[in-house]
Order: sequence, then structure tokens, then C-alpha cells
Amino acid sequence: MLFFQGQLNLLCVAFACVTIFISSGISDHVNCALNYTEFGVKMTYSENDLCVLKDNTTSFTCNSLNKERSRICLWNLCLKPHETLQTLDLSRNHFKDIPKGCFSEFPSLEILTISNNDQLGFNNLYNAMYKLNQTNIQMIYANNINQVGVTYPFPKNISLLLNNTSLRKLHLNYNEIQTLESGSIYYLPRTLEEISVRGNRLEIGLIFFELVWLIKLTLLDISFQCSTLEYRSRSRRNVQYIDDFDNTNYEKCLNDISYVNALKVLPSNLTTLIATGLLSGPNCIPMLSTRRNSKLSHIDISMDGYFKWVGPISVDPNFNIITTVNLSHNQCQFIKDGFFDNLTHLENLDISYNYLGDYFYRIESENVFSGLKHLKKLDMRKSNIRYLPKTLLKHNKWIESLVLSDNAMDEWTLDISTLDSLSYVDCSLNKLVTFPEYVTERLDMLSKDHNVTVDFHHNKILCTCENLHFLQWLFTTRVMVRLSAACTGYNGNITQAYKYLSKECRKDNSVREWLYPVQTICLLFILSAIAMVVYKKRWTLIYRWYLFRLRQKGYTPIGGCDEGYHFDAFLSFADEDRPFVERVVTELEENSEVHFKVCIHYRDFTPGKSISKNIVSSVHSSRKTIVFMSRAYLRSQWCKYELQMAITKERHMDRRLIIMVVLEDIPHNQLSLEVLQYYKKNSYIVKPKNEQELNLFWKTLKGVIANDL
Repeated sequence: MLFFQGQLNLLCVAFACVTIFISSGISDHVNCALNYTEFGVKMTYSENDLCVLKDNTTSFTCNSLNKERSRICLWNLCLKPHETLQTLDLSRNHFKDIPKGCFSEFPSLEILTISNNDQLGFNNLYNAMYKLNQTNIQMIYANNINQVGVTYPFPKNISLLLNNTSLRKLHLNYNEIQTLESGSIYYLPRTLEEISVRGNRLEIGLIFFELVWLIKLTLLDISFQCSTLEYRSRSRRNVQYIDDFDNTNYEKCLNDISYVNALKVLPSNLTTLIATGLLSGPNCIPMLSTRRNSKLSHIDISMDGYFKWVGPISVDPNFNIITTVNLSHNQCQFIKDGFFDNLTHLENLDISYNYLGDYFYRIESENVFSGLKHLKKLDMRKSNIRYLPKTLLKHNKWIESLVLSDNAMDEWTLDISTLDSLSYVDCSLNKLVTFPEYVTERLDMLSKDHNVTVDFHHNKILCTCENLHFLQWLFTTRVMVRLSAACTGYNGNITQAYKYLSKECRKDNSVREWLYPVQTICLLFILSAIAMVVYKKRWTLIYRWYLFRLRQKGYTPIGGCDEGYHFDAFLSFADEDRPFVERVVTELEENSEVHFKVCIHYRDFTPGKSISKNIVSSVHSSRKTIVFMSRAYLRSQWCKYELQMAITKERHMDRRLIIMVVLEDIPHNQLSLEVLQYYKKNSYIVKPKNEQELNLFWKTLKGVIANDL
């Protein structure tokens, strides 16, 4: 009874449609867009046309009609079976309902598109899928058929309707799906090769283990969960950076959500996993591993907020065929050593749009790509890179394409000598002024075997004589170099700069070939002569410097008369000889008929003043200097300094000022060169050996102090 009533309702609706056709003057012969191809007849409704399917139509499209025309179009379509229709596109209309089993009357139907009818919901999706097992359905596109902002579970009954079909592709993008009913994946047809559920709100759960039953699935797109346009506009993720990485942070990172090894639950025949922009889960990539017989070759986990790459991704060596990994737009600032080591067959790696500038300054970054023996394309554009380790790519000899554009490099530091297959280098939008010669030579060598292209756009090429070798390389190399016209250091384009510098720099070079060596030799000769003079006159320079300082402080200049001196004699001696010197001081200052005033360091030096200044000041302000020569005297650095200052003063005054008192016999081979020369040129006084000789010693000493020598 219910079935009969449903058929009766359908007939009533059909009668109403026919009535509308008649009242509007519309017949089967109204023109609409037809396109005859070798594959059949393609038919398209426009805004102003309304037509009925022809019997031989293979493709039918009805888009962007007003609500009334959309309703008429749909009901007109459901009234009559069509044996030849293979492709049906009803997207971007205003459908609110679809008659149950409407599309079951198209036995040849292979592609059904009902996307962008956001008022339909899953109830009408059920009606659309009803009895599709009676068709040859291969692909279903049902994107954006739910209201934005209202979450829905995906019902199992839709999967049951599709279970006996030969469906290969199923797209359910942007439908606010949050959960999946148990069995909704399990009962999908085993013929499925591609599933896309991007732009929903799926939560990771045990339901995903049902994926393993889809044994023919080769592509899975689960991108942009919780990130539809409406959802993102009111919910922004705030990524919190971790300054220092350690095991504690790693454990915290993993515990943000319940840990699920996503790669383990994937079907063994899956080749492509697209998980872009998930923006959920932990902020690091945990250790992941594939199924034992996995055929996974392409992984895209870009824009997921993974700024710590820990891993590694563990792959069975016998089933390791991962060739492409996309990790771009992840704000990454740390890669753990060994993260890529298991991906030994990786050919394409995209780590662009990250924050790897500081990471590449670390020592461990030198080996980050060491396990990628078959890498062919490496993309590191716009990753805030200022420096690259020299040996970064020493293990990647098969690299063909190297993209480093839009970074902050001002100097090329990367060694490319091991890259035998390199054919494309993109270093545009950096701050490079030149290439080192070892880079240009290597590029020239590679260009002999195959075509090589270098993109050097928007760099600050230096147009000076010092960089002429690079400019010459740009215009003479076999490498195809893409350049900007402007350059730095010359008011003109790079071609004009090269022509100008080629002439001017060669003129200069002809002179420099002999001028530079001559200038260098002359300069070295002058510096050596100055050094020799300074060394020879060092004591005179020191004495004159201190003398200048003393005069600046108000000391009376020495005029060659007694009135300019504060002391009659400065006593220079070693502390080991102090007992005898004290007897001399007593004899000169207290027991003589003529009282002498002598300067002794431990009594008369000014406290707070440096020793060197006190010595120069005392020698300068004393009429004579008495040197008490002994082995201890020769060992003392300050005694030697006093002697040098006294000799310097003597040369400066051009008269004898030093009285040498020899306290003990010293072999000549123990004397310094200057003391030995003084011994040979001048007389000296010997310390008396007994009391009988002492009176003569006092008389002689007083005489030489009182009179000029």
C-alpha cells in the first residue's frame, strides 16, 4: 500500500511538471546547447533554456539555474529513463530534495556530480544513491551538500547502498562530517580507488581501522579537517613555539592527543596520502611506520602546523617505495637527526615555507639529508634560510633540481661538487652578489653533459672589478642563467656594466700586474726598516716619552747644571746587595765632609706611581747613577730597566753619568751585550776586599760623584 501511494505521488508530480511545460509554452523542441563528439552527445542547460534529454545524449549538465528552473530540470530528468546517459552534472543549483531513486533509471550512468547544493543534506544523498547498483556508476562527486556550521555523522546506510556497485571514486568534501557511523567505511564497495573527504571536521578514532578493508584504494585525501572557510573564519589556531627541544617536550607533544599510528591503518595498496592543513593533533611529527606490505609512495602533510619533525617514518626495507613527501608550510624550526634516514627511495622532498634558518646553523643539520640516497628534487624555498652547511648535500649525488628561492642568503656556502645530475638551481629572490669560482666551475662542468639552468633573478649582483670574473661567467657560460637587468655598484643594467668593466678593469690590471708586487715589497721594506729603528731606539723612545710626561706635569727641564737636579746620585742595585748599598748610603749622606743626597727606590720612590715612571723620574732628576753590578743585578728585570734608562740619559746628555761599581767577578759570557760593551769602553770601581782598601773606595766614589767623569 505504501509503495503504491509513493508511485501515485510521483505521477502527480510528473503531471504537475507537464502542466507547467504546457502553460509556459515549452516543448521538447526548445533549443539547448548540444555538442556532438566522438564519444557521444553532450547537452547543457543555460539560464534561458529548458529542454528535454534526447535519446542519444551521453553527457548532461545543468548548472546555476534559478530555483524554479532547477526544480523543473530535476523533475524532468527523473521522469524518463535514459539508456545512453553516462555523465550527469547537477552541481551549483538550488536543490533542496532529490526524488528517491531518481538516478537509478540511467543504466549507463558512470559519473554523477551533485556538488554545491548545500541544502540537500545526507537524507537526499541517500535518495540519490538509492538503487545506483542498477547503474554502471564509477564516480560520485557530492561536495558541499550540507549546511555550513552544522556537524553531521556520515550514515552507514549510504555505504550499504553503494556496496554492490563498481564505484571507483567518491568525493564528499566540505560536508561538515565530524564522525562516521560504525561500518560506514567497511561497507563501502571494495572497488574504490579514490576517496576524498577534505574540508570536514573528522576526528581521529578507531573507525579509521576499517580503511584496511578497502583493498583497492590508491588515493586518500583527508585534508583541511576543521578548516572549512566558515569554520576558519571564527576559529584560528594559535601555535605555541617550544624554545628548547628535549625529551620532555617530545613526550608532551605526543600526549596532546591519543596516539594513533596513522600509516598503520592505511590500506596496503594505498599509494597517495593527502593530509594537508589538518591543523589538529600534536605540534610535532611522531614516530610513524607503514604496513609491512605497504605501497605508499606519496605523502602530503603540508600546512599541518608540525614545527617539530621528530619521527622517524619507519618503512619496511622490502616495501620501501615512498618517493614523494611534502612537508611545506609547517612552520618547522627543528628536524631531529635521522628523521629522513629510512626514506632511502625518496625522490621528491618539499620542505618549503618553513623556519629553518636557525636550524641550519646547528652542527647536526649537516647530516639531515644523509639517508636520502636517491633524492632528485629538493625544495627549500621561503624557509628563512641565511646559511647552508657546506657538506649538506654530500650524500645526495642524484639531485637534479635544487630550489632555494625567496630566502635570505647573502653568500653561497653550499658545496655542489658531489651533485653529478644537477640540472636546475633556483636561488632567486635572495641577497647573493656572486657565486664562488668553485661553484661556477662545477656548473660549467655539468653543462658539458646535460642542460643546466640557474635562476638568479632578484639578487644584488655586484658590478665591480672585484666581481668581474662572475660577470664574465654570466655572459660566457653554457649554463642558462636567468637574470634581472639591474646590478649593484653601477648606474646601468648588467650588460652595460659588463662591457664597461671589461675595458676599465683590464686597464687597471695591466698596471696592477707589476705595481702591486712592487708596492708590496716597498711597503714591507719600509715597515722592516721602521721596526729595526724602533727596536734599536726603543729605550730612547721610552725615556723621551716619560720625559715628555714629566715635563707636562711641571718638572724643571735639565739644563746641564746642578740646580736642575733633586739628587746627587740614583742608586741602582739588586735587593740581594742591599746591605753593602746601605753602608754606601750612610757614608755618602752622614759621615762625609761633603753631604750627598742620594735616591733609593725603597725610600724615595713616589707611592701610587708605576715603577717604570718612578725609575725614569729618579734617573732624570739625579745628576749621576751608581750601578752596583752583580749576578743578582743581571737577573733582575727592573735593574736592567734602570741601567737602560741611565745609558739612554747618558747618550741624551752626551757626557758620563754612570758610575759602575762591580761587587763581584762575573765571567764575560754571563754579561749582556750592552754591559759588556760598557765594560770595554769605560772604567769602573771595584768593591774593596778588606778594610784597608775601603777608605780609598770612599774617596774615589765621592770624587766621581762630585766631579764630572
